[in-house]
Amino acid sequence: METVKFERMNENKPLWTREKSEIKKVDYREFYKNVFKDTSDPLTWSHFKAEGEVDFTGLLYVPERAPYDQFEKFYEKKSEVKLYVRRVLVNDEFEDLLPKYLNFIKCIVDSDKLPLNVARENLHNDKALKSIGSKLLKKAVDMLVSFNPDPEE
Repeated sequence: METVKFERMNENKPLWTREKSEIKKVDYREFYKNVFKDTSDPLTWSHFKAEGEVDFTGLLYVPERAPYDQFEKFYEKKSEVKLYVRRVLVNDEFEDLLPKYLNFIKCIVDSDKLPLNVARENLHNDKALKSIGSKLLKKAVDMLVSFNPDPEE
């Protein structure tokens, strides 16, 4: 019987799981471009860990330009919230975490407390998801309020 040896090809940890102090601005920008398929840099971003009822890590980005169809079919547009559970992508267009008026914000949420088999019907009334949504909304508004367009800072 032959023994198979596995070799880890990628030693990098996901960006949002690393400490903010060890991540450079260029890393955030490149990550944004790769994950959200954008050619321009983000205007601003917020990387945070929320603790309390539900612990999760969030990474919010504001794109440099608004989408060309920002207000067309407003209620039909999908938000770009990528929901991860224990570093496994379970949904890449999760709509219930941010309100429609913030659908221009691109976001990654990773929690260890949600079940891996995330179904929209099961999570619609989930308390943990409502808690994540309210904390995400607060962080998004704080990020927008504290935004300084001065590139020197």
